[in-house]
Order: sequence, then C-alpha cells, then structure tokens
Amino acid sequence: MLVKLENGVPVEWPVTHSRIKHENPNVSFPRDVTKIDVAAYGYASFDAADFPEYDTEYQNCEEITPVISGGTYVQTWQVSDKYTPAERTAYDAQKETARVAALPDMHRSKRDSLLTETDWWASSDLTMTAEQTAYRQALRDITDHANWPHLSESDWPAKP
Repeated sequence: MLVKLENGVPVEWPVTHSRIKHENPNVSFPRDVTKIDVAAYGYASFDAADFPEYDTEYQNCEEITPVISGGTYVQTWQVSDKYTPAERTAYDAQKETARVAALPDMHRSKRDSLLTETDWWASSDLTMTAEQTAYRQALRDITDHANWPHLSESDWPAKP
C-alpha cells in the first residue's frame, strides 16, 4: 500500500501500486510494480494500523493524516470525546430518564409473556393448582408491587 504525496504531504491513502501505472501511461514499468522506487512518482510506502477500540457511545474515532515512522507513513486514528463533562452528565441523565420511563412497558411485556406461557393451565379440561392460581394472580398484581416499576428479578413471583 502507498500514500500519495504532494509537496511531501500525504494527500491520499491508501492507494495501490497499480495506481502509479494508471497515472503514468507513457512509462514502461516492470511486471512487478512493487519493486519500483515510488518516491519518483510522488508516493511513499504506507502501513495500515489496527482500528482502535473506543466507546462508541461517548467517543468519536476518525482517521487523520498518516505520520511517518521509519521511512513509512503509518495510518493514524484519533479518538476524541463526543461530549464535554457537562454535556455527558446531561446525556447520561436523559438516558436514565428514558430508561426509567420505559420500565413499566418493559415489565408489563414480561408479565404478559409469563402469563401467556401459563395460559394452558387455565384450559377448560384442566384444574389449576392453588400455586398456579396464586402465581398467575401475582403476575397480574405485579404493578401493585412496592418496587414498581423498579423491579429486580427477586421481585417477580416464582413459577410453581
């Protein structure tokens, strides 16, 4: 891989060796273009760098101008914060407000799913046990729980 230079400054990367042939149609190049001196054509060698790990929720990552290291330009990434500390605090507060607002619907959905799993208990040809009846009633009454809507797993009734 190569980097195209203009006045010694990287302007495009990565580019392939075949690009030199394409840009210089009147030059006879050897079959293996990787063996030529690319500097004569305004190019330099280029090494790709691994994409950095970063927190996509709170950070941005962008590729910036390659830096030269040992005669080779190396791909460079810059990770930066998306928010100032005050903006992050506000963002986190807004996210928490949205999470809490979604809890009742989320828990009602879970309750409905658990009731659906046990609907067959109430078939006309079956008789529910007292435990099954109590479990289904506890699911229906979950919105009256003292911790509603901030339920933990231990707040849910145990299936008999």
